[in-house]
Parts: sequence; structure tokens; C-alpha cells
Amino acid sequence: MGRRPNPGVVANGPLPRKKVRTPLGAFMRLVGIVTGVLLVFFLIGGFYYSNVIEDDALKPSTDEATDYLLEVVSTNPASVTVRGPADHDQLDQQGAQGLAWNDGYVTTLELESSTESGGNRTDVRTLATEGTAPEVGTMVDLDSFAFDGDPLSAFGIEYESVVYPSESDVGSFPAWFIPGSSDTWAIVVHGKGASLEESLRVIPILKDLGYPILVISYRNDAGEARDPSGYYRYGETEWVDVAAAVTYAQENGAREHILFGYSMGGAVVTSYLTQSPLRNFTKAAILDSPVLSFEKTLDFQASRTNLPLLPISVPGPLTQFAKWISAWRFDIDWSATDYLSQTNELHAPMLIFHGTQDTSVPYATSAEMAEIRPDIVTLVTTEANHVRSWNVDPEGYATAIEEFLAGLE
Repeated sequence: MGRRPNPGVVANGPLPRKKVRTPLGAFMRLVGIVTGVLLVFFLIGGFYYSNVIEDDALKPSTDEATDYLLEVVSTNPASVTVRGPADHDQLDQQGAQGLAWNDGYVTTLELESSTESGGNRTDVRTLATEGTAPEVGTMVDLDSFAFDGDPLSAFGIEYESVVYPSESDVGSFPAWFIPGSSDTWAIVVHGKGASLEESLRVIPILKDLGYPILVISYRNDAGEARDPSGYYRYGETEWVDVAAAVTYAQENGAREHILFGYSMGGAVVTSYLTQSPLRNFTKAAILDSPVLSFEKTLDFQASRTNLPLLPISVPGPLTQFAKWISAWRFDIDWSATDYLSQTNELHAPMLIFHGTQDTSVPYATSAEMAEIRPDIVTLVTTEANHVRSWNVDPEGYATAIEEFLAGLE
């Protein structure tokens, strides 16, 4: 009989032993896989969100035709009812609103009711006594500026169209000039992508106080010269255009000036107040929903933005990575537009309006400015959305401005 083979031996030597996977080895492989997935996620997500920053925050607006997405479903002498997509950002907004359509415009005074059904929202709004609503079936849009046209067509206030020169590489810009009895001029600066019409809500207030008013446009406005960078710079470069407007005012009789800025216009005004040699002639500044920190505003907006295909907002670490990429891609100096860190440069009394319901610019930044510089800042807190403090309480808004400016005399 042959010998029974040894199971642990083969013709060429012993059998190979089976490798045993240790828990540590498996864990490290898992860590490697997770790290790789996260790196890919951050690279793709970071570049994606930096593109969002470029498109939504940096690229200048174009003068595009208005999209009329709301339909008039009923009217009567006192009110108008409009219906549209439930996520339309102008629906369900308290206070005065303009109602615009292809060949008309009317001011509505109050939101009477707002209801949602089947993905649509229906608003009933009170008409201004002199207004006439469009016919049922007309496609319309709601407008937070509340008034349309120019000072003459909106209020019967005489004005002059003027041009003021800025830097040679960006040229000159159009403005409205409204005469007044004072040698202190009010200079009004609109927000990102807006127009001179944004000023219409405040013009009657400043006019009644006797100030000559200069409502300015500036670089990157629709149809105007671009910043050399090709982007909005949130005051980093635009303040020069405000300084040019101040020079124009001085050359035409202004001894001092009051600056008024909406949203990004508030950033432009604040940048001027930290940098321009002419700031010593600034009597006061009034800001409405100002962008006092471009970086914190982006953080706030990212926290309210869902990732594509995912029901979660942009995570903080991804936002930080996207901002780092954006700084490299678009030459952004975040510290240059962080005016909360430059408050020691401010000296002019400042009135700030900001709503706690603002979904575009964080109310917290205005509250922080008031906390840092209580010696010069007066903060008026409302329950409004972005630049709508006048809309929800026109009389209170006017009174706050009148009392603030009276206190400077």
C-alpha cells in the first residue's frame, strides 16, 4: 500500500497559508475609500458651488426682459388677485408692492391674504386709490420697488438727468438730480443688479427734508461700463464711483453729503466711508439691508441652498472650500469686503434698517455692526424681507429717517 499523503505538504513544498485580514487593516482600507469619496465630493462640489457664486453673486446683471409669471385671476375697485408658482419670491410678501405688466404698472398697498394650493399661491392685494388693475388673464409681476418710472412720473417731482465722470477706465455714469434748498446733498446708491428706480421709495422723504438729491448709477449697471475685473466687487472698487459722485456734488454747490445705500449699495457706501479722503465731508449714512460682509452673506445664503439632488443645504466645510476656490478663480479678497472688521475707520453717524425675515443678507451682520459701534450706529429692526422695511411700514420708515437726521443738527 502507498503512503497516505500529508495534507500539509505538496510536491514542491508546504501549502500556502490563508491570509488573515486584521481589523486594523480593514479599517484603514475603509478610511482610504471614505477619504477618496470625500475628496471627490469636495472637488466636484467646491467647483460647482464656486460656479454658483460666480453666476449669482459676481457676474453683472444683464438688462433682460421681465418674465411675467403671475396671472390676474380677479379684480374689483379695491383689490387685485394674482396667482402663480408657490415658490415665486415676490408672492406672500407683506406691505406695498408694485404690480407690473407689459404696458402698465400700479402700486398695491397691502397683502390681504395669501393661500397655497396645488403648487400655486394666490395673493389678494389692496390697490392704491389712484390705481387701476389690469384685466383678468393679464400676466403680471410683483415688484418690491413699489413705484415705476422716474420722480416726475411717479410723484410729480421735477428732476434733471445728469452725467458724472468717474475713473478714466470706467467712464461716466447717468444720474437723477433733484434740486433742494440745503447745501447738504443726499446721494442714493442702489443695490446689485437694481436701477435708479429703487430710490423712488425714499425720494419723497429726502425731498420733504429739503436735500438736493443725486441718485447715481455705477460700474456694472446694465448698459454701463464694466469693472476691469468683469465682476461685482461689493464696494472694493465701486466706492470710487461714489467718490466721483461726491466730487460732482461738491462742484455743484454741496458742502456736505448724506449717503443712502440699498443692499450691495450699502457695502459700496461703507467701503467709501472706510477709504475715501472725501469721507470727512460725510454728514451721515443711511443703509437698508446692507451687505456688511460679503463672505458672511455667502455663508448665510449657502446655509439656505440645497445641494443638487440632495435634500440638504450646502455643508459649512464645503462652503469654505468653495470660497477658497472662488478666491483663487475670481481674485476675491474676502477681508477687503468685510466691513465689520473695518469699523474703526468709520466716523459718520449711521442709520441701518434691516428686517429679521431677510432671506438674502443676514440681519445678524447689521446687529453686529450696531454692537461693535453703538456710538455711531442706530439700528432699526423690522419684520421685513430684504430691502422691504419701507414697504411694511412707510410712515415708520420716514419717521426714523427724519428723527435720525434731525438729531444731527
